Amino acid sequence: MKYPVHYITDDKALEKVVSQLLKKPSIAIDLEFDKNHYRYGFNLCLMQIFDGEDCYLIDPLADLNIEKIYRVIESEEITKLCFAFNEDMRLLFHLGTTPKGIKDLAIARILTGKQSLSLSNTLIDELGREPQVSQQKSNWFQRPLTDEQKHYAALDVVDLFELQQVLEGQLEKQNRMAWFEQEMIQFETSDWVAVPFEVVPEKDRKELSLREWMRFEKLMELRDEFAKQLNRPAFKVIDKQIMKDLSINPDKAKNWSTIKRVHPKFRNQHVQERIVLMISKVEDEIKSQNILKDESSRKSISKEERLQRNQGRNRLNQLKDTFFKPVKEELTEEVGEHLSNYVLSNRKIQDFVFQNAELLAYQRDLLIKIADSKGLKTPEMI
Repeated sequence: MKYPVHYITDDKALEKVVSQLLKKPSIAIDLEFDKNHYRYGFNLCLMQIFDGEDCYLIDPLADLNIEKIYRVIESEEITKLCFAFNEDMRLLFHLGTTPKGIKDLAIARILTGKQSLSLSNTLIDELGREPQVSQQKSNWFQRPLTDEQKHYAALDVVDLFELQQVLEGQLEKQNRMAWFEQEMIQFETSDWVAVPFEVVPEKDRKELSLREWMRFEKLMELRDEFAKQLNRPAFKVIDKQIMKDLSINPDKAKNWSTIKRVHPKFRNQHVQERIVLMISKVEDEIKSQNILKDESSRKSISKEERLQRNQGRNRLNQLKDTFFKPVKEELTEEVGEHLSNYVLSNRKIQDFVFQNAELLAYQRDLLIKIADSKGLKTPEMI
């Protein structure tokens, strides 16, 4: 590592770092986090910041107040260089800070018309760096961090200044810097509320009757409660399939203490009695609602809702065939396949049609120009 790396573990050192960073016009930033894999929830494990001269590895699991760095993160005067920062943004919002001055270089690369790659592969492609052994899936909760983890963490930020120069230089030549600026305004002002973990996976509904689903919901909520108590991911506390089996065959709860793939702390008589009582209450609810044995758990929709859904689907398919498909083909010729797929992915087309998202100014200009050249009528949402 050609830059000094400082491992920050106390408030005094962090305050000094903050005072230095507040004087900088730009910093590079990245986060290492755990998302319900080693512990329960969405947790920050390490923050890496590079100011062009020094790299700081700030340890939120040490004896420091990580909120002290929020002044830097929220400063509009300091540009924050990052790469593929979506989940990082969600985590920062989840922690109570609102990042300003973001420049996500993964989006800059897409706007040059190139394929979306990981940071490591982007650095190989753009800067000729050597391949690195990834530590992304390692346990970032473990302390002390290994030298390999620290080295990997620093590499996520120390090349971002140079990468910025290269990518923005390419965007300048292509007259696309305004595109990048528009993308970053949208990126920064998006709703970055962290998506909560799905305690009761909706996809399992289709496998269960309504009676079974009612039991399954309560059992999965109980599993989540136990996971919080242990501060471990729910799947490491009780196997989901066990709860599904109990929802189908509730009498198995009487053998709870002998069931495998349950954390030892919860494989006992007390938990068994709690599960049996909970299922009994669900049975009372089933009887009171007169729910039939094979009644479907799938949510029913009215004829009017079904008609609206079909009309929406037909409208989407019509606009795809008559407008978006020919426009996308021409757009691919102009800016390349990767950028065309980014601007007009199937998901984005759907969002545009149903007005769940708006086109950026540069995107609208591109589509209108192509539509005019091909004599196509521009839909009202554009």
